[in-house]
Parts: sequence; structure tokens; C-alpha cells
Amino acid sequence: MPIDELVEPAAGSSNRSERAEAYAKEIAVELRRVARKARVPKPVTSGGGGFQARRSDKLFRALVLGSFTLIFAIPSLLVAIYLFVFAADQYISESRFTVRTGQQSGLEALASLSSLIGGGQSKDGLIIAQYVESRAMLDALSREYDLRKIFSPGTGDYFAELHSDASIEDLLEYWEDQVAISVDRNSGLVTMKVRTFSPEESLAISRSIIANAEVMVNKLTRRNEDDALALAESEVENTRQKLEEQTVSLRDARNAAGILDVESMAKAYTDVVSALRLELSQTEQEIISLTQSVDAGAPQVVTLKNRALALKQKIEQYEQSIAGRNMAGMPFRDKSSTEASLADRAVVLSQRELDLSVAQSEYATALASYERARLTSLRQQSYLIPYVEPRLAEQSLYPKRGVIISVVFVLSFLAWASFVGSAVLVRDHMA
Repeated sequence: MPIDELVEPAAGSSNRSERAEAYAKEIAVELRRVARKARVPKPVTSGGGGFQARRSDKLFRALVLGSFTLIFAIPSLLVAIYLFVFAADQYISESRFTVRTGQQSGLEALASLSSLIGGGQSKDGLIIAQYVESRAMLDALSREYDLRKIFSPGTGDYFAELHSDASIEDLLEYWEDQVAISVDRNSGLVTMKVRTFSPEESLAISRSIIANAEVMVNKLTRRNEDDALALAESEVENTRQKLEEQTVSLRDARNAAGILDVESMAKAYTDVVSALRLELSQTEQEIISLTQSVDAGAPQVVTLKNRALALKQKIEQYEQSIAGRNMAGMPFRDKSSTEASLADRAVVLSQRELDLSVAQSEYATALASYERARLTSLRQQSYLIPYVEPRLAEQSLYPKRGVIISVVFVLSFLAWASFVGSAVLVRDHMA
């Protein structure tokens, strides 16, 4: 029935109109509230808008909550439990060092300068870095330490410890993770960090690495020094044999010449010839004086002449023995003697003496070079000089629990957010 028909005359219906007006206001408020609720979108977790969630909306809400648990909550919780319950503390020993060579000569220093210009020190640092991470370093350290025991202390940290049945290849791969070494290519400075489960073991291994690396660097230079020493020793042996041959050759030449010293023999011959000439001059004076008083055929004159002739022949023999020529510079007419003159023998002996002198000089030079090479081979050439000595760690710096948890939290949240966003897009597209 219409409302206006129900309204009584004005005198008796005032209460009834007031109730109708209040009722109409309540209906209007309720309609506005429902309209606002219908216009406002619901959260994604509730399945979207609408007055009543459908079954698919409930499944979508369950998917969002389940993905949040699986992708974000559980991984973050597991990582936190591992880091704060099972993860073992690891200690880092850091050291910094450089490579320096020992005493050098001027040429060696110039060579080192050219090496420095060409990056010699940085190359040494790179060689050391590769050696530290190699199996050769593991073999050297294994002679001092039980590396498998050091890296498997039984802390229960399955992920950080080395497995007890690890092979040498596994140990090498694990070692590359436990030691970090970097080289400044401009200065050649080396920074090394060693990480173990004990501060004492980290310090001990760091010191052993530096000592073994220094031995390795010296072996590289020692090879060149050994080659130089072997070459110098071979040169000494060759020059010694040559000296012996020249000594024997001079001895044979002296035996063949029949003299020991040419100068002494020449001086003796010269003294004899001078004495004979003096005697010949006196004899000729006597002959001149005697022929003035007696006949030239007198026995005294003949005797003196024979004596003078004998002296001349003797002088000629000595002059021939000395130079092969007479005082006038002409060859002697007597060619019957096949014996070489003293001058000829002096040439041969002088040549042999010169060869001997050269051989002696070469032997002395080779011997001095050998001694220098020997002393160089005994001297340490390269040094690893730490300018930051490895120290005993006082607190654990690894694992970085705060950093790891933050990273896992952010990554897992981003993964969950990406998954939910993709699911919303798929849902909207299918709708």
C-alpha cells in the first residue's frame, strides 16, 4: 500500500511520519555504506573485489600465503639457523709483502731497472699469486702440516669444512677458496688472506706460505745463476787445458833450441864476442908491431896471424849463432851449418812465450769469472719483504652472518614478490 495512503490526517499522524523519516534515513545510510564497500577493491590476498570470495579466490589466497612461506620465510629461517647454530667461526690472517732483489752490480742494477719499467715486480707478484694457489704450494705445506685435519676440525659445519674423503683435487679446489691473494699491477705489492678454523693455524700457514714463496722465487733466479756457474766452470776448464798445452809447447821449443832464456843466452854470446874482438884487436896490434922489426914470414908473425885467423873464425861462428849475419849485415858465406841462429830460435821462443802469456791471462780471467759466479750462486738473490706482518686474529671475521642474512632476506623477498606479481598477471589475464 502506498505510504501516502497510510499517512493519517495531520492532526493524528505526526509520530508516524517521524518514524518513517528516520527509517528512510537508515535505509539511505546503509545503501551508501554498501556502495562504498563495493567501490573499494579488496587486497590481492583476498582474491580481488566482489561481495563474496569465490573458490578460485580462496585458492589464490592460499597460493600467495604458501609461496610466501616457501620462498621467503623458510629459506630465511633455515639460513639463520645454519649461521647462528651450525656455522663454524673462521679466522683470517692477513699479510702484505713485496719482492726485492739482493746486492747487484751496475749492469745488474740497470737490468733490474729495465725490468721494473717493463713491470718486473708486478710479474713476480703474479707468479707468486699463481704459485700460492697451485698444487705445488699444497705439496710444500703438506710436508709441514696435515691440511686435511686443519680444514676438517670436526665442528659439524658440513658446508664450510672439507670432507674427510676429499681427493687432492677437492683439496686444491677448497684451498683456492680458503686463500685469497691479489697483486697491485702498478707497484707489484701482494696482499694475501688465509682463512682457517683456528687463529693459530691461520697465522702459521701464512708464515709458511711466505717462506715457501721466497724459496720458489730464488729457485727461479738460481737456475740462471747455475747456468752461469756451469758456463764459467767450463770456460775455466778450457783455458786450463789451453794453458797446459802452451806450457808444454814452450818447454819443447826450449829443448829444441837448447836454451832456457833467450835474453840471457844473447847477453852471454855478446859478452863472448866482445871479449874475442878485444883479443883479436890486441893480436892484430901485436902483428903490426912485430912486422916492423922482423920479417913477415917469421914464425912469431905466422903464429900471431894464425891466432888472429882463429879468433876471426870464432867471432864469425858466434855472430852466425846470434843472428846469422856478420857485422856488415851480410849473410855468412859458410852455409855448412844447419843449426838455427839464436835470433831464429828467439823468434820461436818469443812466440811460444807470447802464447803462454795469453793463455795465462785467459785462465786468470776465466778463474775470476768463475769465482764471481760461485759467490753469486751462494748469495740469496730475492727476498719477500712483508710490510704488513701476519698477525694472530682475535675475533672471527667469517662467516659474515649479518651480511649473509641480509642478502638472503632481500633476494628471497624479491623472488617471492616476483612470483606473486607473475601470478597476479596470469590470474588477471585468465580472468
